[in-house]
Amino acid sequence: MKPFFIAAALSLGLCSCSESAPAIQITQIKFPSVTCEVEDDAPAIARGSLNVQYGQSYVLGFLVNNGYQQTAVDVGDIPLEPGEGSGGAATAFVKTLRLSYSSPDVSLPDGEVNYTAGLSPGSQDNVLVANVLTAEAAEELANGLAEGEFTEVTVTVQFAGEYGSGHKNFETNELEYSFTAFKRNLGIATCAPGTLPDPVAPCGSSRGGQENNYPTCVL
Repeated sequence: MKPFFIAAALSLGLCSCSESAPAIQITQIKFPSVTCEVEDDAPAIARGSLNVQYGQSYVLGFLVNNGYQQTAVDVGDIPLEPGEGSGGAATAFVKTLRLSYSSPDVSLPDGEVNYTAGLSPGSQDNVLVANVLTAEAAEELANGLAEGEFTEVTVTVQFAGEYGSGHKNFETNELEYSFTAFKRNLGIATCAPGTLPDPVAPCGSSRGGQENNYPTCVL
């Protein structure tokens, strides 16, 4: 009867099986500087804030590992795959950033945006900087909050693309990140004619609003 029990368990999907982790893994999230750099010693972050009165984007730096190794293959004296560090089939080319949102107060549309990056075989801590708030989601968020209101937003991030061979696609793990979105007019003055606001983090934003970084004036 024991073999029969095992077969029945398998047919019902009751076996204790675990899926292997994706070869391309998002490992950490960090906050980019005003020059869009992600410092090695910068702490990882788990949540943040955005004042939608000013900010219409939410920029994060993702540390990504490519665990897909490559072995050079020769047929005669002709290399079919380059050696380590020179690209080839194990190089991962990121092509898409997938974003989905959840919030208890505002309905935000999911979206996909084009993204271009290359991850060398066996590389670690590759930095991918991305705006995780699509234009449509940013508009809904700004319109959905009145002055003084706030809500929690959770965004699920996943990168996707294909390996250099062109015959195998990949998806990273999905990673969730939460931030508090609020609308508050801080009375920042309009920039005088011929004057531009000082850029602020992240990535030289002229609008500010993310993580309490605000410009000297608004356009």
